[in-house]
Amino acid sequence: MSTFFQDLRFALRHLRKAPGFSFAAIGTLALGIGATTAIFSTVNAALLRPLPYPNPNDLHAIRTALTDGRVTTGLLSQGEIFRLNAPDLSIARAAGLQQQNLTMLRDDRTPVKTAIYTVTDGFFEVFGLPMALGNATPPDVQEGMGPPASVVISHRVWRDEYNSDPAVIGKPLRFVETPPTTISAVAHRDFDTPHGADYWFSFRANEQDVNHSFEGFMRLKPGTTIDRATGEMTTIMNGLARDFPASNLNRVYRTRPLVEMIVGDLGPILVVVLSATALLLVLACVNVTNLLLARGATRGREMAVRVALGAGRGRIIRQLLTESALLATAGALAGLFLASIGLKALLAAGASRLPRLESVTFDGQVLGFALLTLVVSGLIVGFAPALRLAGTDLKTLMNESSRSSTGGRATARWLSGLMIAEVALAVILVAGAGWLIRSFDNLRTVNPGFAPDGRMAFDVRFFGPQYRNPNGNGFDAVKVDAAAQDLLSRIRAMNGVVAVGMTSNLPLRAGPENSLYVKFRDEVFDPKSTHNARQRLASPGFFEAMGVGVVSGRDFNGDDRLDTQRVAIVNRTFVRRYMTDREPIGAQIAFGYPSINPQSESTIIGVVEDVRQKSLAEAAEPAIYSSDRQQPNPGRTVIIHSRTPDVRSLQASIKMEVAKVDPQIAVDFTMASDLVESALERQQLGMQLMLVFGAAALALAAVGIYGVIAYAASLRRSEVATRLALGATPASVFRLVFSQGRTLAIVGAVIGLTAAYLSGRLVASRLYEVQAHDPMILAAATITVAGLAFLATAVPAYRASRIDPSRVLRPE
Repeated sequence: MSTFFQDLRFALRHLRKAPGFSFAAIGTLALGIGATTAIFSTVNAALLRPLPYPNPNDLHAIRTALTDGRVTTGLLSQGEIFRLNAPDLSIARAAGLQQQNLTMLRDDRTPVKTAIYTVTDGFFEVFGLPMALGNATPPDVQEGMGPPASVVISHRVWRDEYNSDPAVIGKPLRFVETPPTTISAVAHRDFDTPHGADYWFSFRANEQDVNHSFEGFMRLKPGTTIDRATGEMTTIMNGLARDFPASNLNRVYRTRPLVEMIVGDLGPILVVVLSATALLLVLACVNVTNLLLARGATRGREMAVRVALGAGRGRIIRQLLTESALLATAGALAGLFLASIGLKALLAAGASRLPRLESVTFDGQVLGFALLTLVVSGLIVGFAPALRLAGTDLKTLMNESSRSSTGGRATARWLSGLMIAEVALAVILVAGAGWLIRSFDNLRTVNPGFAPDGRMAFDVRFFGPQYRNPNGNGFDAVKVDAAAQDLLSRIRAMNGVVAVGMTSNLPLRAGPENSLYVKFRDEVFDPKSTHNARQRLASPGFFEAMGVGVVSGRDFNGDDRLDTQRVAIVNRTFVRRYMTDREPIGAQIAFGYPSINPQSESTIIGVVEDVRQKSLAEAAEPAIYSSDRQQPNPGRTVIIHSRTPDVRSLQASIKMEVAKVDPQIAVDFTMASDLVESALERQQLGMQLMLVFGAAALALAAVGIYGVIAYAASLRRSEVATRLALGATPASVFRLVFSQGRTLAIVGAVIGLTAAYLSGRLVASRLYEVQAHDPMILAAATITVAGLAFLATAVPAYRASRIDPSRVLRPE
């Protein structure tokens, strides 16, 4: 330890004697370590941090898919969930979840829009967290999907709405749409599935129900592999196909870890960005290595004296590694400071709205990663200079600081190799930025099928007692339709409103959609047929309000009512896939699930443009729009197209008109433009980060290349001065020095181009419509880095060509 402290004090003295070198080296490492640590902290929060449930690796999300090309919701039926709970399976528990939007009435009768989740029996057992208060079973479990007998509330609601009242169990809850209910339990503090949920009620799944409307979750038994469970699930689905061929034929279970389901497409973007920061750290280390090699060339005599006094190679390597470790430690400390600032900026820029990034902290795992980067950085930046100096004989070391350039040339070879690595790394990083930019641009320029500007939406729910049938069973379609038409006419008459309509499914907002079999009138229904489509409800005026173009035929109108012939509008994809040999307008179609409903037969009256319903990255599926006046639904979304600059005033007026129609409707506005921006948020975050890293890579590469060429030129000052004294022109000297850097830059660019293409093949599948061999991206990255390398080479070449021979050769 005494020897180590001696080396440490010696290293500190050396760094204090060269403050410019120390500042440059520490700053470069701080940039690389800080960026890497900041991004790793987000990856840790989103992907690596365990979910707050016991044995989270045993938790999986379940979907279903069709193997014959038909569209499907991907959801599960009650029967598919029920059979996963057979005791002889590797699955400890499986359950389903379905969202319902209800309106809760506060004590002052103020309506509040609330998402309540219907869950199958055993849902809370899947996640393994006990209730904070009460018991989720049995009082909240009922037979069938009726109104909630009792409700489990979240820990957040218990804290904020009930002031953590320990006597909250049994207190009443009032929802507009259901009879009064009570609180049966308070969920665990850490329970958050789905994210932000506040209310749940359970029921017992019906094993005969084949309607697919549930998200699925399961927990594996301890020690069970997902492969074994998948095999058992295949057997279960085969049994369902035999028992329910109309609904389960060619259907399979699909599972993935719960954390992947929660994070979604953010995961691949973070992995790409983390890989880029790792390359940036390597580039920073290469830069510092260059600095240490160049500085080491001036320490030849010092090393020679040490060797002459008996120092061995191991002793010199240890001393030099101590210096590099000191630099790496200072760089890591500064990097952690930069990482904390960068992380706050990242969260403020919108990352905090993304899954599992609400709170990102420097926990033990992040600090351990920072320590690892410190060690690796110290070894990378110190090992090459240490081996270079410790592995040279006494004569060469003496020549390092004399007029002979024998040792200097050996150092120059090291520097040349590192310069090639810098150029190659810069090309890879700039190409990575190009891929993210291209992915974001591809998504940004995707036509969503509607015009988001000037559009806003809010949900209405005509579920109050005034809309119910006299016997209390279901709602009165005539009363619901009358209330909807009254509301639309009131909004349509407002100043600044251009168009208004209603729909059951707002684009780019998660929500249930029917996936139905479709049959043309002249066809015989075959459940193996691939004719199926999404069904959406739309009112007259919806397509105009949403900015969806009508390709042919007409829109719904006031004559398409409950007592008239059913009509339908289909999208372009429906026509392209199923109607290439027939005229769409006037065709008769019927639809239903798990069999065709004869009463659904409708005449196609129009064709509209495709709308990207799920996300901008997913192409439109075949869709059928039915008139909401012919299929009244108590829950709808109102779409308003306005041209008023005072949106807030219009929204206040709309709330007043809604209250006149039904004071128990809660109104929360959503801007269509915000839905589009939200769909782009993750890609935009990745693009912005890669732009920063690409710019940092270019800056580091430029500085490193300049340093290498400047050092190489300094080794040849006497040679250059002699050439000039013997009649060489400054232009020829410029070409002499420039050619060295140009050759290294070209070699590095070629290596970088090859590596970028190979890495791009891995990245392309994770981004939207990006190809690894995209010539524009690869050429732009190569030309940018090579051009910058040529510029960084030209500066020292120009300075070498302006040398005054008399000054340089005077000592000779």
